[in-house]
Amino acid sequence: MKARQLDIMQTLAKMLEARGPVKVTTASLAKECGITEAAIYRHFPSKKKIYEGLVDFCEQNIMELIGSSGSDKKTPLDNTKKILVILVSFAEKNPGLARLLTREAFSIDESTLDDRIKQMFSKIELQIKQNIQKHEQSTKSKLILPSASAANLLLAYSEGLIQQFVRSGFQDKPTQRLNDQLNFLLESLQKI
Repeated sequence: MKARQLDIMQTLAKMLEARGPVKVTTASLAKECGITEAAIYRHFPSKKKIYEGLVDFCEQNIMELIGSSGSDKKTPLDNTKKILVILVSFAEKNPGLARLLTREAFSIDESTLDDRIKQMFSKIELQIKQNIQKHEQSTKSKLILPSASAANLLLAYSEGLIQQFVRSGFQDKPTQRLNDQLNFLLESLQKI
């Protein structure tokens, strides 16, 4: 990706952070970038392509961080916790992208990107489920919930934290109580 394309995408992410759920126009994006609207179209054929670039960035970075977290010599439940911490921390560090993850940033024109976000969360949920299954295999004990239900609960909790962060105007940091709450959830799932 060219430097100007990255600059345009970073500017869009900043605009999503600074504004509420309003439609960002290419004219307003060009003005924020300090270039003409025609220059935007020289780098991206449509505004949707800029959003696609941001979704790609989110997915690549989150999945890369999650992939590298599994290489630690930790227990599967520790890796599960790490996956959730990575997801929530990424959103906290990138508020404009948090608005993408909650799909609030999409207008009707970008609504097809909703499926890409759903796919990404499905991949994360699968990683969590696999870690839970590894835990059950290594400890020879089942969690209170089936692995699919436990994975869904943990992901829904994390998505809820990201949604609260966006709804608070990025004031309520989602990592503030994350460790205590995740420890409680993971311990509760193991009690039989």
